[in-house]
Amino acid sequence: RCNQLRREPVLYMRRLFNWRIVSITVFMLFTAFYVTTSIFVVRGVAMIPRFESDSRPELESLNLPAKDVEFHSRNSQLNLKGWYVAAPDKKHTIIFVHGLGADRSGSNALLIGSVLWKNGFNVLFFDLRASGKSEGNMVSGGYFEQEDLLGAFDFVRNTGIPAGNIGVLGFSMGAATSILSASKETGIQAVVSEGTYAALIDLITQEVELATPMPGWMVPLFQPGIMISANILYGMKLDTVIPEKAASEINYPIFLIHGTDTNTRVPLEHSIRVHKAAQIDSILWKVEGVGHVGAFNKHPNKYVERIIGYYRT
Repeated sequence: RCNQLRREPVLYMRRLFNWRIVSITVFMLFTAFYVTTSIFVVRGVAMIPRFESDSRPELESLNLPAKDVEFHSRNSQLNLKGWYVAAPDKKHTIIFVHGLGADRSGSNALLIGSVLWKNGFNVLFFDLRASGKSEGNMVSGGYFEQEDLLGAFDFVRNTGIPAGNIGVLGFSMGAATSILSASKETGIQAVVSEGTYAALIDLITQEVELATPMPGWMVPLFQPGIMISANILYGMKLDTVIPEKAASEINYPIFLIHGTDTNTRVPLEHSIRVHKAAQIDSILWKVEGVGHVGAFNKHPNKYVERIIGYYRT
């Protein structure tokens, strides 16, 4: 009996030690999974294949007198390239901002731009960083792209267009970039945004939930890891990429366009959130039965009529 009493504390300590080993092992495995997953998601955002279309024939078929131009992203020496279609008698310029995985001609930009040109606007098409013919090897979902658009704004200003006579038309990531940039640059006085997200981290979370077998309740747990990884690896502060907040800092109405298709890449709810935060007279055109940045394809005449009407007010 004495021997049994002596063995019981020993067995207890062994069991406790084994449980600690198991707990530490599980914790380390989960931590490794957490960090690896966070890094994988961030790399998926930042490192996408460069897209460059052969859009010069389309440009020429539209008889747009485009001039090849290049300029630097604001606050850096990153070289960006584009086409500027301008004339001395035109005093307003619209800058087009393409989406992720596209270039200057994406989302029917050239067709839309040709109509704007015929209606009295200069137009600037350009490639964001790591897209088309521009320099750079990493995208950032709108974080660094704001500096690219502000560099485009600076270029237009240097051609003699007054501050206040410059507007933007952005698609998807470019739509979010347009709102973010306009909140920082008061010289931008008109924003048309098609298919924006409300907050980049929310969109990334939705993408992870759709692309992985991870339970929906678990995905938000990775937000801190994703934000930390993005900052450490690429210097991106994802918690500042919030068009919903930026819209509240723009002191004029903006024009939002978003398809209602429930299978679209960026759900309508994102533009609804941005619209609620924006200046009271802002417009949200909900385009029935249309997917991501597909409004022009379904309603080309109405599309250009509405955006021209907005730019002229």
